[in-house]
Amino acid sequence: MPALQNSFVFPSIALLIVLTQAAVLPPSTRDALVKRESPTELGLYNHTDKVKILNDINFNEEVLQRNRSILVEFYNSYCGHCKRFAPIYKQLADRLFGWRDILPISAIDCAAEENNAICRQYEVMGYPSLRYFGPGFTSRPGEYGKAINALELRDIIISLAHFIVAENRTSDMINWPDFQPLPEDVQTTKQLFEGLSSLRQYVILIYEPENSTLGVEIILHLNRWPDIQVRRVLDPELAAKYQIDGFQYKLSIVSRSGTVVPYKTLEDSVESYVDTIKSFLSTQHFTEKPSTEPKISSSTLSNLGKRENDLKDILNEVRRNKHMVYQADLEMAIHNILYNEIPKSSNINGDKFVALQRFLNVLNRYNPLGQNGQKFISDLYTFVMETKEELSAQEFEMKLKHITEKYQPIFSSNSYVGCIATKPNSRGYTCSLWQLFHYMTVQAADTDRSQDPLEILQAMHGYIKYYFGCTDCSEHFQNMAAKRKIWNTSSKDGAIIWLWAAHNEVNQRLAGDLTEDPNFPKIQFPSASSCPLCRHKSDTKSTEIHEDNNKWDKTKVLQFLKNIYNPEYISRFGINDESLLRPTLEKLRRKRMIVNVFSDVDMRMGMLLYGFCIVMLVVAFKLFGLKGGYRKKPYGHDILGKV
Repeated sequence: MPALQNSFVFPSIALLIVLTQAAVLPPSTRDALVKRESPTELGLYNHTDKVKILNDINFNEEVLQRNRSILVEFYNSYCGHCKRFAPIYKQLADRLFGWRDILPISAIDCAAEENNAICRQYEVMGYPSLRYFGPGFTSRPGEYGKAINALELRDIIISLAHFIVAENRTSDMINWPDFQPLPEDVQTTKQLFEGLSSLRQYVILIYEPENSTLGVEIILHLNRWPDIQVRRVLDPELAAKYQIDGFQYKLSIVSRSGTVVPYKTLEDSVESYVDTIKSFLSTQHFTEKPSTEPKISSSTLSNLGKRENDLKDILNEVRRNKHMVYQADLEMAIHNILYNEIPKSSNINGDKFVALQRFLNVLNRYNPLGQNGQKFISDLYTFVMETKEELSAQEFEMKLKHITEKYQPIFSSNSYVGCIATKPNSRGYTCSLWQLFHYMTVQAADTDRSQDPLEILQAMHGYIKYYFGCTDCSEHFQNMAAKRKIWNTSSKDGAIIWLWAAHNEVNQRLAGDLTEDPNFPKIQFPSASSCPLCRHKSDTKSTEIHEDNNKWDKTKVLQFLKNIYNPEYISRFGINDESLLRPTLEKLRRKRMIVNVFSDVDMRMGMLLYGFCIVMLVVAFKLFGLKGGYRKKPYGHDILGKV
């Protein structure tokens, strides 16, 4: 399961970040926390490559509204197979850059939420998926482009050449080259130049052997040179009239004046032919027509620089806290699953529908979101459970958006923290997915909400089998699950250990893989420095799995995992709005302390006031009583009496 596994390293490793790639999630339905990132900077390709980047905004324009062909790679940026194929595809785009007027090389990232509808519409069932779309292609049910199943560079080029030469040229295909072989009845130079623009000073004839696409490819490579016309010659006898013998001389250049000059090539490769012809063109001071390729804007570069500065805080944070699990990563996993992975599906029915119900069931039970998020997941779960047997992805997506609008804001963060990477397109979602399921196994074990020890593992297995966007990765996980006897897990603590051991196996298999982030080497977690008691003393330096030799103290491992995935220890660093989350135990404790303090003060003050009042009443009573019993005669009366 390359993509799922290679992007996650347990949180004990010093975490670093990618400063050249966005780690921010596009928010289309996500509470509008941040503005949508530029599509030129996301995914496996960027402005430095010769791959045209497609998205929901420009896809129809580039694929349906152009009088030329196009090759589209539907890929998933977290799929390990796609990551391994990306260098080959970049090489393809570089090699076929001369074809770009007839066949640009393009790609669309199906991991981007905004592209869900397109990837669903074209029924992309696996990644990477190469589709050829010819001129005048019309989108309709059952028409999803011509699939190219080959992934080897040369095989892809040959397939493309066959597709292109088979297209019927129409009157509106102005720039479409003439791929027709030179007719046998062309005998003179005048006939050779007949119908050509006066700009064409030379006709270059290429002898193309049987079952070869040599001439077609050379025509495409030189299509942007306005001073020449390249033609294919299939008949050896016709080729001989232009001094091509098919052995020593395999091409010839004919001028308007009728001069014929045969040429040799150093090799029989397309590149050698093209280099030979371009050498001749340079002697004639001919140049290719200028390119008008878009360049990355200064504002985009400025944003990248700002993002780099902003992410340095995350770098410092994760370096200080090697064992930390982050709330932001858990939320990113949930968002990607709900808004991206599931809506890309076709019809959700049968076992696929059951898998969705099981996943939402455990997410509803062990939801790490705040109050709004709790209601949001609960409503979504209820909707799916009340749906009978089948649900279309469009229906799910519409309901999802409706519930989102009802409860937003839902998510407190919009970027990865602990799962951010130092290598483009590594970790991220796949890392957060591991984190989410590890978190849920721990929550399930520490609560009594269910007695089913398999509930989390079953939900994870079903999700990865039916919804995870990398077919190759899904198959790896399923095979590993069967080998490790996932269904024999008999306790909730056992589920925690099963997932931990399976994850370590994946790390071992992918250690040193092309998809690995060099700053996050695949080790066996927890490391000896992270948890000295988790390994027996004889194995404190080991980086391999030795379950059979009892090198792990699984009791200590279990305790360690329960500690780092304890909700009270989940870090809220990088959170945009902490008010959306449930109060932590510490905050509740402080609140109770404040309440208690005020209650005691009130009680003491009340008692003091009560006692004081009693004393005052007694004093007043005594004073009042003395005044009533001592009847002193008025001074005037005494005076008169004395008189």
